[in-house]
Amino acid sequence: MRFMHLKWLCTMKSKCLFLFTVLACIVSCACSKGGNNEGGSGGSVTPPDPEPVGFQRYVKNLEFMSKTLREYIDYSIYLPAGYETDTDKRYAVVYMLHGLGDNNNSWNGSYLHANSEINKMEAKGMSEMIYVFPKGFSSYYCNFYDGSYNYMDMFVNEFIPHIDKEYRTIADREHRSVTGYSMGGFGAIALAEKHPEVFIACAPLSMSVRTDWQYMEESQSGWENQWGIIFGGIGQRGEGRITEYYKQHCPLHYFNKDNLETLSAVNWYLICGDDEKNLLYSNDELHCILRNNGYKHEYRVVDGGHSSSVWNPALEEVLPMFDYYMNGGNLWSPDFDTEVTEGSVETEEDGAYVSPVYKEKKTGTVLYIAHDGLPASDLNAIMAAIQIAPNFDQGYVMVPCDVSDKLLSSWMSIWDSKYPNDKKLILGIGSVAKEALALPGSTFKRSYYINPDCDASVSVLSSQALYFAGTDEDLNYQGMDYLYYACKNAGSTFEYRVVNASDNPLHNILNSIKAIKSYIYY
Repeated sequence: MRFMHLKWLCTMKSKCLFLFTVLACIVSCACSKGGNNEGGSGGSVTPPDPEPVGFQRYVKNLEFMSKTLREYIDYSIYLPAGYETDTDKRYAVVYMLHGLGDNNNSWNGSYLHANSEINKMEAKGMSEMIYVFPKGFSSYYCNFYDGSYNYMDMFVNEFIPHIDKEYRTIADREHRSVTGYSMGGFGAIALAEKHPEVFIACAPLSMSVRTDWQYMEESQSGWENQWGIIFGGIGQRGEGRITEYYKQHCPLHYFNKDNLETLSAVNWYLICGDDEKNLLYSNDELHCILRNNGYKHEYRVVDGGHSSSVWNPALEEVLPMFDYYMNGGNLWSPDFDTEVTEGSVETEEDGAYVSPVYKEKKTGTVLYIAHDGLPASDLNAIMAAIQIAPNFDQGYVMVPCDVSDKLLSSWMSIWDSKYPNDKKLILGIGSVAKEALALPGSTFKRSYYINPDCDASVSVLSSQALYFAGTDEDLNYQGMDYLYYACKNAGSTFEYRVVNASDNPLHNILNSIKAIKSYIYY
């Protein structure tokens, strides 16, 4: 039986060899007859040259092998328009990090359009730069506490050198910046705070970070799947989640006075939307921590939630800021003063502005402009800025209330007797917010505050509607944070804005009014 089996195998082997020989001859003949080599003679066939591929600014899904992570890391890149023709020129680099659940192509996906924003700013005169979009998985761009996945080490020690080797970068910290949205915002600030020797500027957008109390109250699955796996504290509840390893990465702990000198080498920019469900708590708190500890930085609170409606427009300021620090670009400057037109209005002898419709109807809305001793010229410019608000043709009166002279309640008694009204509004500037917010919640139909001075005891009702704004350098930054907490916790209607500061106090007030003006007289 064994012999018969071997004989069968030999027979089959011979048949296979015969078939293979026949097929090889057929293929060889076909190639000889169908050949189209340029020499025109028979013999070997020269394949046609591939079609040339034109220069591509945006290339997706490149990869390099990481020895640290023992896997390929995907990335995409957007090159300068002149990269192929100006072969001697080197460029500054912007690293752009994506959010949780996204990937290296998400910055130019269906809802984010970074390349379009880059093109728009280049058309206005921004320098050409190299933009790199790495894949960050769900790592928050950090090393895991147990050493099982050291993404940050890979990024700094392998990925950046890879980019510097493969592309014509200016390979130093003075020409390297980082930004990111959501998880990428945390990664951007973590990379820059842990490696300030690598980056000159950092701009987290809607940074995904929680306050300590938010982490302590997080669901167990939410904590462990998103944070505990990276920073430790698996199985812990409450304060046990705030591990020392986490504190070494969380900006709410890391931006202390001890690190001021080292971290001040980086130029910081933060932005967040006031409609965020959770993240404005922590981003606003970080702004206060930075102010308390003497860190220079830019901070913006804009209309919007956790979406591209915040991140796309933010690039119109972030990218020129990077260009300013890396290339000396002139589209942005820390001393930039937004252009403001200081208008004027014609007031009554008592200092009030009375609209034509109010004069006809003898009633309407009264807006109390409460301040603490502003010059008459500034007050007039403020009235002019409000007078051109939407629906300004309604019947209304603007009345000045200098609370350094009389209490707000006293001014209200004076003006109520002179100007009958069916609706009361208030625009409080500075310290007057304390007195105004202490009045019964039904006093004002809506309240507007500029640079409000509040303390931790401030409270509002769910029925109240408040609109407040200030600059990122206002003295009452903590007061605005307290007021945001109060509005958020009460579930009241509110809008909160933080705008760029200038050296002109009046312009700061006018720009803050501009940020909430659309909500006046609606």
